[in-house]
Amino acid sequence: MKKLRCKNWDEHQHYKKKNKNFSVEQPWFMMYGRKLVGERKFMGMTPEQRDFLVVGCWCIGSQDNGFLPSPEDIAFKMRINVKEVNLHLKFLLEQEWLEEYTEEDYNQMMHEVEGQVEENQRVNGLEKVKQNEYIVPENYAKGRGY
Repeated sequence: MKKLRCKNWDEHQHYKKKNKNFSVEQPWFMMYGRKLVGERKFMGMTPEQRDFLVVGCWCIGSQDNGFLPSPEDIAFKMRINVKEVNLHLKFLLEQEWLEEYTEEDYNQMMHEVEGQVEENQRVNGLEKVKQNEYIVPENYAKGRGY
């Protein structure tokens, strides 16, 4: 089974891999409006096609590292029928707004993201401890209390 992902997803992320807020689900992504408005490929689409790309792919894809759920799930979230979703997905794949990945590639990428998130949390936890070390009174830190 193939998984669809928004093309160049990593370029549109506000939180880069080493950022403490990096995660599988990105609360927001960067959309370069000035660039898109000047791009003939984007502006050459119908308003419905552009809406589907932004809402149906980029917004929904932001919940899973740029990967899209099933057409049925997209249809439900956008409140449109599955047949329309499939037509949009086919078009966007042909226009190279989307890329296909194998299930194995998807699992590998998600494993890497989860590993990076764990690393970020570990490093952040250590930084917080280091930041708080000088605040803790010496006797208290040694277990003697005040």
